[in-house]
Amino acid sequence: MDKNALIMEIGRLIATDPAVADRPWDGYALVASYADGARRLAGFRYRDGAAAEPATPGAGALGTRLDALRAATRVPGKDDWNACVVKLRRATGKVTVDFDYEAPERWDVTPRTLADVAERARPQ
Repeated sequence: MDKNALIMEIGRLIATDPAVADRPWDGYALVASYADGARRLAGFRYRDGAAAEPATPGAGALGTRLDALRAATRVPGKDDWNACVVKLRRATGKVTVDFDYEAPERWDVTPRTLADVAERARPQ
């Protein structure tokens, strides 16, 4: 599967996951971090104008597709990205992915960083 097909499949898996789809949303962001070699996911559901709401989908097929996307975007001779943010806009069906090669720790979700990360990940 090529990287564009993987991105669309990741978007579909997110949008249809019960943890995401069980409440209304206008935008959604999933932060995937590989900084310490293990995959960690943190998801946020957004209603326009409201604070982010935690909503992380199950990692099963989604995690497999994220791993495949990481492999599909590998550049020979360069380090893999260690964090990415998948953003969805419900009204348009648009899915975008931002890769972080330089400072993946800025996407680490802890009790202290939760609100900041959720706001930085907000789809525009």
